[in-house]
Amino acid sequence: MKPLVYCIICPPHWTKTPPLGLEFIRKYNEDKGITVKILDLNILFYHLLKMNKRKWLSLNKEFEEDLFNLVKKRYPQVIENILKKLKDASLIGFSLFWRNKDFTYKFIEEIRRIYPHKKIVIGGPEVLLMKLRGEQLRKDINWVIGEGERSIEKILNCKHNLVVAYEEIENLDEIPFLDFEGFNINYYSQYLPLYTSRGCIKKCFFCTERRLSSRFRQHSSFYVVKQIEFLMKKFRTNYFIFQDSLINANLQWLEQFLTLLVKKGLKIFWEAQMIVRKDFDYSLAKLCKKAGCFNLFIGLESASNKVLSAMNKGFTKEEALNFFSTLKKAELHYEISLIVGYPVEKEEDFQETIQFLIHNKTIIPKIAQVNPYIDYLNLEILVYIFCCKKYLHPLYLLPFERFLLCFFRGKIRCNSAIHQLAQGEFVNTKVSRKA
Repeated sequence: MKPLVYCIICPPHWTKTPPLGLEFIRKYNEDKGITVKILDLNILFYHLLKMNKRKWLSLNKEFEEDLFNLVKKRYPQVIENILKKLKDASLIGFSLFWRNKDFTYKFIEEIRRIYPHKKIVIGGPEVLLMKLRGEQLRKDINWVIGEGERSIEKILNCKHNLVVAYEEIENLDEIPFLDFEGFNINYYSQYLPLYTSRGCIKKCFFCTERRLSSRFRQHSSFYVVKQIEFLMKKFRTNYFIFQDSLINANLQWLEQFLTLLVKKGLKIFWEAQMIVRKDFDYSLAKLCKKAGCFNLFIGLESASNKVLSAMNKGFTKEEALNFFSTLKKAELHYEISLIVGYPVEKEEDFQETIQFLIHNKTIIPKIAQVNPYIDYLNLEILVYIFCCKKYLHPLYLLPFERFLLCFFRGKIRCNSAIHQLAQGEFVNTKVSRKA
C-alpha cells in the first residue's frame, strides 16, 4: 500500500496563488510511489469567513492568536471532517510561517488528541528562524530546514523523529511538471505561481529568505517554457507569477528564456521580483516587455547609501536610479519596497530616502510596501555591530551569539551552519578583527 502524506498550510497566509512549495513536494514524491495530498486550510477558511483581505494579510498578533478558536467555534464540523481525512495518513506535514504559527500548533494539538501516535513533520521558513533564534524544537515532531521534497521519503522510512537540513535537489529539471491537481483553482486569483530557480545570489543582511537554500540553482529555460505551455493548455490561462527571489540572477539565462517565449509566440502576462543591476541594459528590459512582463517588484529598501551599504544591498542609490530609468524607458511597470528603522538608519537617512522618492516620482510608478525593520532573530545588536563594521571581542558574546555573528559574516558556510544548529551544536568560532 502506498504511503499517504497530507501536506497542510494553515491560516493566515497569502491568498493569491496555490502554495507552490507544497505542490513541488507532491509532484516530486509522486514518482517515488508516495501519495501526497494538499490541504490548503488558509484559502478554505479565508473564503468561509469572508474576511476582509487587508485584515487577513495584515500583521496582527491578536488576530493570529484568536483565529483558530474563531474557526473552531464557527466551523466545528469542517474541523472534524478535516481530522477524519487524516485517519489513514502515514505522515502529516505542515508549512510553518511567522504568521500561521499559532494556528498550526493548535491544530497539531487537535490531531494529537485524536491520533496521539501520528507522525508529524513541520517545514517552512519559520523553522530556520526558530533554530537561528536558539529555540528548542519539539522532540515529538520531525523538522525540515530548507527544501522539503527529498525529506518526505527519509522521514517516512525512519523510526525516530528527525531534523532534516538542506536535502536539496541538484538538478531542478528532474521535478515533474506541476499540474495543481487537487486545488480548486477558482479559490485563487487568475495567476498561477512558478519558480524558475531556488536560492539567491545576493547576501542582504536583513533577509532570511536567502538562508532557505544553501546555494543558487536554476531550471533550464527550456524546462520553464515547457512548463508554461503545459499549464496554459491545462488551465487555459496566460497569467503567471514567478515567485523566485529574483528573476534576473543570470542575465544570459533570462535573455534565453525571454527569447524562447517570443519565438514560440506564447502570449503570456507575468510578474516577478528583480534586483538592481548595473549590467541590466535597455535591450534586455525591452525584451522583458515584449515577452509579456507587466509588473516587477524591486527591493530598494532605502535611498541612503550608508543604509544600503549597511544592508549589503550591493548597489548605490545612483545605480538604482539608473536601473529605474532603464525600466521606465522600456515602458516596464514596477513597484518598490522600503524598509524603515534599520539599526544604522538616522533621521537624515530617512529624509534622504523621502527626497529621493519626491525627486523621482515621475520615474518610480508605485511604492508597494513600506515595512518597519523587524528583527526576526532578535539580533539587532549583532546586526548593528556587523553593519557598522565595528569589532566586539568574542569574550563579550555568548557562544550562540558568536556562532551567529560568524554565520552572518559568512565565515561559516550556510549548509554547514544549519547542520550544526540542527544537532544543537554552537560553535565557539573566533570572530576576525577584519570586519
